[in-house]
Amino acid sequence: MAPHNRKAPRAPIEIKVEYRRLNAFIADYTRDLSRGGLFIATERPLEQGERALFTLTVPKLPSPLSFDGVVRRVVPPGGDEPPGMGVELLFADDEERLALQHVVDGLMIEHLGMALYSRMMRMRNEPADRTTAGNPVIVPPE
Repeated sequence: MAPHNRKAPRAPIEIKVEYRRLNAFIADYTRDLSRGGLFIATERPLEQGERALFTLTVPKLPSPLSFDGVVRRVVPPGGDEPPGMGVELLFADDEERLALQHVVDGLMIEHLGMALYSRMMRMRNEPADRTTAGNPVIVPPE
C-alpha cells in the first residue's frame, strides 16, 4: 500500500510477533508498525482476509500485548518486494486502541527521535503522543 493511502504513519520497527497458522504457533518479526497495524516479514503469510490473534512482545513492557487482526495485504515470496503480510489490528474498544497507540508512539519516538516523530505526525495531521521533556515513556495498558 502506498504511504499516502495509509491511515496512520508507519515506522521501521522490528519487534517479535506471534500468531497461529493452522495448528502451529508462528513467531516472526514486524518490518514496520503503526497505530493501527503492522507488516510482518514472513515467507509464509496468512491468506488475505484471514483473521488471527497477534501477540506483540514489546521491549520494556512486562507482558506481551495481544490483538485481533485481519490480513489486508499479502506480498508473496519471489517478487520485487520482501515477502510478508500487512495486518490491520482490530480493537475491542477505544481504550484498547488508545493503549496500543501510546505504546506505538513511544516506540516511534525511541527509534526515530522526537523531531522525526513529530514531523511524521504533522504531515499526517495526527496528534502526537504527549511525552515529558522529549523522553518516551512506554506505559503498559491497564
